[in-house]
Amino acid sequence: MKMRVLSMQSVTVLFLSFVFAAAASGQDLGSSNKLFGGSSKKTQPAKKSPSKSSSAKPKAKSTAKKSATKKPATVKKTPSKTAKTPKTTEKTTAVIAPKTDKSTTAVIAPKKTVKEPKVIIQNDTPPVVIGNNSAANEEKYEEFIELGNAARDERNYSAAETAYKAANKIKPRDSRALLGLGNLYADQQRWEEAEKSYRFAVALEPDYVELVVALSFILTRPVAASNLSERYAEAETLARKAIKLDAQSALAADQLGVALELSGEIGPETEAAYRRSVQLDEDFAPAYAHLGRLLRKKGKTTASVAAYNDALTRANDVGTKLLVADVMQSEGKFKDSVNLLESALVSDPRNPTALTMLGRAMTTQGNYTGAEKYLRKSLEISPSSFVSYSLLASLFARQSRFETAENYLIQAMRYVTSFEKRLLATQLEAVGDGYAKTGKSAAAERVYRQAATLDPGRETLAGKLARYK
Repeated sequence: MKMRVLSMQSVTVLFLSFVFAAAASGQDLGSSNKLFGGSSKKTQPAKKSPSKSSSAKPKAKSTAKKSATKKPATVKKTPSKTAKTPKTTEKTTAVIAPKTDKSTTAVIAPKKTVKEPKVIIQNDTPPVVIGNNSAANEEKYEEFIELGNAARDERNYSAAETAYKAANKIKPRDSRALLGLGNLYADQQRWEEAEKSYRFAVALEPDYVELVVALSFILTRPVAASNLSERYAEAETLARKAIKLDAQSALAADQLGVALELSGEIGPETEAAYRRSVQLDEDFAPAYAHLGRLLRKKGKTTASVAAYNDALTRANDVGTKLLVADVMQSEGKFKDSVNLLESALVSDPRNPTALTMLGRAMTTQGNYTGAEKYLRKSLEISPSSFVSYSLLASLFARQSRFETAENYLIQAMRYVTSFEKRLLATQLEAVGDGYAKTGKSAAAERVYRQAATLDPGRETLAGKLARYK
């Protein structure tokens, strides 16, 4: 296999130069799918799905007698295998939604309910319940799915997570609950948890195109993993598989370009992947943005500007606005991303990704008051978001308010994943350096030791801690 060259710089960059950007370190934040979502009043059925689904949620079945406009809590107690469409709201978040026409998006939804065979799945699959579910369990499962969908629409992520987990416990081999969990984790940029949920779902439905693309997407997220080359290679493999399954998928074509570009491939194949995506869907804004970034790397400035303009013209819903803004931020175009993000928040004021991205952009522009407002609001909506705590710590460290920055990093430790430990150690070390420069030796030592627990092999920390022996 040809050696891949990482496009991501070392995560150990200066903390005060905006830490969240350090986590990405030039890594692509855009994607071929609408992970961050948008809302649509009109929807089309997802590929290979037997019935119409909401524009933003894993599809749930329900009783035929229940109206689709009723609330989940009113589900009748008569089981039925008739599929039902959950209600759609303007706040709905769409996930990996390929365009089916110029005005609508379809949601990722499993092709069908998988019956429970009497087998036990091991490794990267959820545990299996032996035998078929009872009618009572079937109805309870549907009720939990709808409760999760409704809570996610309202940005009540804690309630949504509880509901989806309850559904998954009842029917571990039905992928809808796993999709719901992956979606809500992705909403909050909790990438490691989203990856785990999507992997479980892919194990259950390995040939479902949009789900394969979703996992590829997650593997190209901005994480400080030590095996980035392997992750990008797997993302490429999954994208190629999706293309084999559906050669007309604009999502898959664009995601192949993303995986190749992150692996250091900026030649003809990567450009062809992006151009194939826009050929398949001329209104798919993220692919134009990716093409614009690639053309800039290749020195084709005029063509790059034109592609970016095409992206801006076509970014008409919340999801595509966020994804195009994300690509801009991956190139350091924070100021240019502000209008798109503010526009997205007009339509979806409680979108946690829009809030953190706007806080990030304003921090880089020195608008600390505005950045703090948006980041605090993101925490109100998503209190388990490591990203929000990290960004707030960066914000206060820039202002030399090291005590406040440390407090936010301590809170971030409650939600740090294995991917983020090195980043958090970098932030703590930088705060320790701030304490040391202002003569607060005890505070510096305390923070350095906290950083060392997260990244024991960090050589710079060893030297600094040696001063306090």
